Amino acid sequence: MKTFTRNAVAEHILQGQILVIYKSKVLRLNSWIDKHPGGDLAILHFVGRDATDEISAYHDDATIEKLLPRFIVGQLDESDSEPFYPLIPPVQLGWRGDKREGHTTQAIGRFNGSGNNTEDKEIEPHLPKSKFANIPLTMQELEPPTPTDESLDIKRQFKISQNYHKLHAEVKRRGLYTIQSDAYLYECIRYTALLVIFALLYFKLEWKVLAAIPLGLFWHQITFVVHDAGHCEIWGSQKTDKTLACFIASYIGGLSANWWCDNHDIHHIVTNHPEHDPDIQHIPFFAISTKFFNSMWSTYYRRVMEFDAFAKLVLPIQHNLYYIVMSVARFNLFALSYIYLLTKSKNDWYRNFEIVGVSVFWTWYGSLISHIPSHFGKFAFLLLSNVAASPVHVQIVLSHFARSTDDLGLTESFAHRQLRTTMDVACPWYLDFLHGGLHMQVSHHLFPRIPRHNLREVRDMVAKFAAENNLEYAEHGFVAGNGQVLDVLRNVGEQVKFVSKVAASEASQKMHKTAVVQ
Repeated sequence: MKTFTRNAVAEHILQGQILVIYKSKVLRLNSWIDKHPGGDLAILHFVGRDATDEISAYHDDATIEKLLPRFIVGQLDESDSEPFYPLIPPVQLGWRGDKREGHTTQAIGRFNGSGNNTEDKEIEPHLPKSKFANIPLTMQELEPPTPTDESLDIKRQFKISQNYHKLHAEVKRRGLYTIQSDAYLYECIRYTALLVIFALLYFKLEWKVLAAIPLGLFWHQITFVVHDAGHCEIWGSQKTDKTLACFIASYIGGLSANWWCDNHDIHHIVTNHPEHDPDIQHIPFFAISTKFFNSMWSTYYRRVMEFDAFAKLVLPIQHNLYYIVMSVARFNLFALSYIYLLTKSKNDWYRNFEIVGVSVFWTWYGSLISHIPSHFGKFAFLLLSNVAASPVHVQIVLSHFARSTDDLGLTESFAHRQLRTTMDVACPWYLDFLHGGLHMQVSHHLFPRIPRHNLREVRDMVAKFAAENNLEYAEHGFVAGNGQVLDVLRNVGEQVKFVSKVAASEASQKMHKTAVVQ
């Protein structure tokens, strides 16, 4: 088998090779990137990096054993493996192929436009010529900055990674990837009960507007099934689970599971990174970090997130608007879903299936609305049904909005990053159904394919793992957690006010000086 030094990996990347490390093996993913079910960006974020933990977390053993061998082109030189010191993925420097799309924070001061120095150079070992063009960067620009915090030392982080592997092995040994046989029996009873209440109110009692509430609560509950299926937690089959997710999301909810999976998969691997995680990129309505004041480039949306006049107007009061905006956030999901299906989604079976599903949804949902006599009643039904489903939006962001958004660099291990950026919500077991597993996000982020009904057992194992590795395991009650989120929003809002005052003061002084000179 061919041997790669770290320098050789870097040089091949500059020649357009998509190289990822897995258990000291070098994977060449050029032929797979367009076919990857998790999208191309999930791979691009790990070019030049060791993705062993992430690959193991997001794929079952059978998939890894079947697919990965075909992409192995060599192994790392012993001097550069375990741990492998990461390179900066070109996408995190603003590059997609040979095209520079944006200027990321990681790229500031690094790009000199000199181009790479390997274009006409023979590199050992030889690889097939890439269809992707050379990336005009230098070796130096792929070098990550040295961590200043001792806790981020590559050897310490590698030790945490090794301990995470042991924890993962124990999770498998206990059979926690196996779904409980009656897990969804009680869920289905609950969903059916909500539909029966809806039908009684709408068709029998003809309290049509009031019927919107159980319909919205039904949507709220089945959203958790879409989340489960999107992570292949139910059948463990990418095709079967995704088909179920698409059916529930589009035919029953009018949304796109394709869009959600594309967005959510990236959230999981770059959690709470302001430039890379779409789940915290909500400017101009919300900003949970002052980093958003810099009008950063989003590698997911592939555009600049403008810190504009509207953002400066809204963000100072974002803590007051938080629950109001969240109550109608489902309407934003409609927009994001349809934009994705019409402009960004792959033209495959799932896309067509969802387009039909959305059409079916608006047929039956529109029919319900049309049978309400008054215009006010129609509007009230539309609003109430979507607001009743809105608690899920608060539940989704609760686990991350109050956690760290710092970029600690590429030496940080997968487990360290997930524990740092995620928190759990304490609640008794009999209320688990209200949260749908979202209250045990730390365990879910470490083991995203674990069926939610097994997360309680995993949570206890994770808390012990964190203590043994001197890592913080954050868990707070629902009220306390929401209080922390509001504190973050309030503090960032205060910073916006301060920045605006400073800017106004400087402008005033400049005008005064100009007047004096004149």
